[in-house]
Amino acid sequence: MRRLLIGASALAFAGAAAAQDARAITVEAVDGRRVSLHGADVEVREDGATDVHGWARRARAQAGLINAHLHAEAFNAEGRSLGVVDGGWNGALSSRDRSAEPFHIRLPADMANAAVRVRVTVEPGQRHD
Repeated sequence: MRRLLIGASALAFAGAAAAQDARAITVEAVDGRRVSLHGADVEVREDGATDVHGWARRARAQAGLINAHLHAEAFNAEGRSLGVVDGGWNGALSSRDRSAEPFHIRLPADMANAAVRVRVTVEPGQRHD
């Protein structure tokens, strides 16, 4: 009986991992405008929402005001753009200790369902939304 439960749980775990891999979206993070992006990833939440998240930090030896925001552009399997969503990081990027600030960008459902790749870039100026 114990072996049966262990085997069943292993199959359930393997099935869940395979389903998650089938929905995998790759992320490309492009640094720019004196901002460096780290750990960018996509999370498909239990409620179906799709978030792009990661960390932004000031590039080395870059003091002064940073007037920039993030773009998350989704692409389908053929490489066509599905659209762009604006975002930003959650606070000021410190020049003293270069601590990182988290960023989260929610993708619209229609865009997230067709996306196989997301490119996150640092763009000049204020957010458009």
